[in-house]
Amino acid sequence: MIAMMYKRRMTAAFVLSAIVMIIGMTVFFIDRPDSEKDWLNLASIGFVGLFLFLIGVSSRQKYIKVKEIQIHDSKASLLGLDHLVLKKDVGFFPRLLLFEKSGHFLGTIKPIRIPFILYPICLLGRDSLVTMIPITYGVFSNKGNVLVTFKRKGIKRSIVTVKNVSGDKLGEYVQEDFKSLLNIKGELRDADGHVILPVKVKGFSGDFTLIDAEGRKWARFLKGYFPHEYTNIFRDIYNDIIELYDNVPTHHKMLLIAMIGFLFLERSQ
Repeated sequence: MIAMMYKRRMTAAFVLSAIVMIIGMTVFFIDRPDSEKDWLNLASIGFVGLFLFLIGVSSRQKYIKVKEIQIHDSKASLLGLDHLVLKKDVGFFPRLLLFEKSGHFLGTIKPIRIPFILYPICLLGRDSLVTMIPITYGVFSNKGNVLVTFKRKGIKRSIVTVKNVSGDKLGEYVQEDFKSLLNIKGELRDADGHVILPVKVKGFSGDFTLIDAEGRKWARFLKGYFPHEYTNIFRDIYNDIIELYDNVPTHHKMLLIAMIGFLFLERSQ
């Protein structure tokens, strides 16, 4: 799974690099630059193409290093884990791969049933814009089974409704988008609309420590922190590990995981 992720990154980077270079050469032969500004514009296209090419080379090197490593499916339950490793995968719409820190594959968080007409919107680039589209996302097990779904709605604030596989509402995460300038602020609510967890995420780093009104820790994330002993499998710099605490009620655990999934889908790396 990790090897295929690097392979997809490599392929996407090389294809995009080729497209950018072709655009640059087309501009050069059709309308040759005749001023310093035109040369700078053309050079910027070349730098973008080169940057994408280097990403492809880096992804290929990582793919070669990990392609022989066996990634086994995890036998653990998401509800029983004290941590999650999230890795952003390549796709038209943002998606996440879920692992244990040992490298065992847990599942994915990805869109469900994307209307074809919405695919051009993925060209917007930034995941924070793409996730504003009211598409249903699912938390899938490593067997492909949907565990829980969530869908965002709202203009001035994000209202992310979380449901179980039967379609029953488990709760919702409400995020104040326009009021959150430096930090992201929101609330996790149960099915009856009662606030069960205040949420505050640092805007620049994405760090958070989630503590409820009773002083119980639910989850913690520090950007850049990753146990060194597990970096043989997780080789790139985008290794996000979230600590999950045992004192979280079981019926709230999937709400928490869905909310964390939404937060990381929004992030642009």
